[in-house]
Amino acid sequence: MTFWLVRAQGYRIAAILAAALFALPACGRKGPPLPPRPVVPAAVGNLRAEPRDAGIVLSWTRPTLNNDNSPLTDLLEFRLFRATVALGTRAAPSAAFSFLATVRADQPENAGVQGPLYVYRDDAGGQGLPTGHQYSYRVQAVNRRGEVGPFSTDAAVDFTAAPPAPGGLRAIAGDGTVDLEWQAPPAAASGEAFVKGYNVYRGLEPGIYAPQPINASPLAGKRFRDAGVQNETTYYYVVRSVTNDRPPWRESVDSAEVSAVPQDFTPPAPPRGLIVIPGEGVVSLTWDAGDERDFLGYVVYRREPPRLVSVRLTEQPIPGTTFTDRTARRGATYVYTVTALDRSARRNESVPSTEVEVTVP
Repeated sequence: MTFWLVRAQGYRIAAILAAALFALPACGRKGPPLPPRPVVPAAVGNLRAEPRDAGIVLSWTRPTLNNDNSPLTDLLEFRLFRATVALGTRAAPSAAFSFLATVRADQPENAGVQGPLYVYRDDAGGQGLPTGHQYSYRVQAVNRRGEVGPFSTDAAVDFTAAPPAPGGLRAIAGDGTVDLEWQAPPAAASGEAFVKGYNVYRGLEPGIYAPQPINASPLAGKRFRDAGVQNETTYYYVVRSVTNDRPPWRESVDSAEVSAVPQDFTPPAPPRGLIVIPGEGVVSLTWDAGDERDFLGYVVYRREPPRLVSVRLTEQPIPGTTFTDRTARRGATYVYTVTALDRSARRNESVPSTEVEVTVP
């Protein structure tokens, strides 16, 4: 009797466990397959919008990764979108953005490329954008499979009327410097314009300038010294009028371009410690070495009193600090000096060293 009772209770426990297990969710049971997450380009970075004359210049950086951090190797193009609202109204909602242009990733015809940086000018096909509006932009990257990445961060510009350009730009090259001078635009000079300052731009090729001005903030005056240059290098400059106090700057068109080549006008220090030792038909000279960074060599001069003009004895500059005059005549009296030359294009020469007079035995 006991045996059958235990057995019946065992069947009941097994049935309860089976029912409980049946009621639990099916661990590991496969449902409908989920679609794979598409691999698309990552968001475009560093989107900037800057007003320039009658248009707005957009720049952005080419993405190098996909959204899963894998390398982006099949980038096809960029799609640009723009929203426009009148100044003084609320910012444009997302629905206000409309397609503006497509820029190919490789060798675009409507944009410039400098390394990973793309530059596109929005000026209504050369007609100019209407002023008095805020223009907002966003960009998407597209791969060769037609898959579109997320929008970039928006960039917005308040587009107001451009100021007139300055005139009369001049550049004066110095030693490691270029001094620039210009004139206020005619309207600004008569008090009719709203020019608040000027920005100076520099480049190493005609018509190509760095994106940022070389001055830290708009210049109130009409002069600027560029001390960040190297001698014997050609630099190109333009100046733009500015109407606002903070970037992005609302600027005029470029002034007329000027160029300048700073040069080394500073001669080396004269050699010191000149010692002249006469011998039989020869005169030996020695002097102390200088510490000029652009040193080229030394030049030895000789004068025979009562003559006042010295004769150059070394046809080419000599790098060392010794020289032997083998053209000296016995019994003659000579006055020797030494100068130093630098490597500049001007071959700046120092003033003569202290004179030393000797008589050849």
